[in-house]
Amino acid sequence: MLRYLILPLLLLGACSSTRTSVMLDPALLPLIPADSVSLGGIRVDALQKTETWARLANTPQWTRLMDEFTKDVGFDPRKDLMEVLWASNGKESLYFIRNKFSQMNIEPTTRREGFKRLAYKGYPMLGDEEFAALFMNASTIVAGRTQRLREIIDARDGSKGSISKELLAKAETIPAVAHVWAVAVPSALPLPKGGDSNNMLANLPRLLTGVQYLTLALDLSKGLNAQLVAHCNDDQAAKQVQNSIKGLAGFARIGLPEKQKSDLLPLLDSIEVQLNGKTVTTKFAADLATLERFQTIFLAGESRRPN
Repeated sequence: MLRYLILPLLLLGACSSTRTSVMLDPALLPLIPADSVSLGGIRVDALQKTETWARLANTPQWTRLMDEFTKDVGFDPRKDLMEVLWASNGKESLYFIRNKFSQMNIEPTTRREGFKRLAYKGYPMLGDEEFAALFMNASTIVAGRTQRLREIIDARDGSKGSISKELLAKAETIPAVAHVWAVAVPSALPLPKGGDSNNMLANLPRLLTGVQYLTLALDLSKGLNAQLVAHCNDDQAAKQVQNSIKGLAGFARIGLPEKQKSDLLPLLDSIEVQLNGKTVTTKFAADLATLERFQTIFLAGESRRPN
């Protein structure tokens, strides 16, 4: 079921050539719960015009997976979706979907066993008591845990507050060229605990206590150009983050299985870590050929997953 929540996020977007930062849909913002500690989205109209999309979205494997998804949920994410925003409170996520159903005057259906039509305070829903899709209006769908969706409807009067202005402000720093973006408060996110003290990943929770916000921007115009920015508490914390990222990249190079080196070494070689006061910016890139190999590996894994 999880892959059917994630797949639409790989196919969405909206662009604004006159802006210098990503644009958050004003129709979706009032729906985001006040306790959200991370936001993200993918902009599709722009993505579908890229060389990356033309190269990766028309392979037989991807087409077969999308056809299967369309048959299962009742709509085609390649045609019917406009934009997706997701939000998490650190424990569970919600997916806010802007679609083209209103333009086509249709309502999606699903063939998934156990799903049925529900309603809450006049709003139609499709799903079961565990998970559902909430139809806010003809062009807006919210997907997530069913009780969480009911809470969104209850909070429409604004009585439970609004999303953090600081989180929104950090989202406004993400470049407009990003087709995929995210912003998060790392201290509020679930992270691995314990483990071998010699393992750098085991020290990740302690390291991130010095990071106030993380932002991620992926430009997929022609291949991948990524930028991860850590906004730290002070200069010392930023220096620790810089050293840790360099260390992780070095360990990753050493530990690469021989059969994966040709795929991953170019990505690791591209990593640049820049320190500027309390901010650490990490950049990395991959060409179209490398992304094609990643897609092949991903789709091979998806084909082995049970439905």
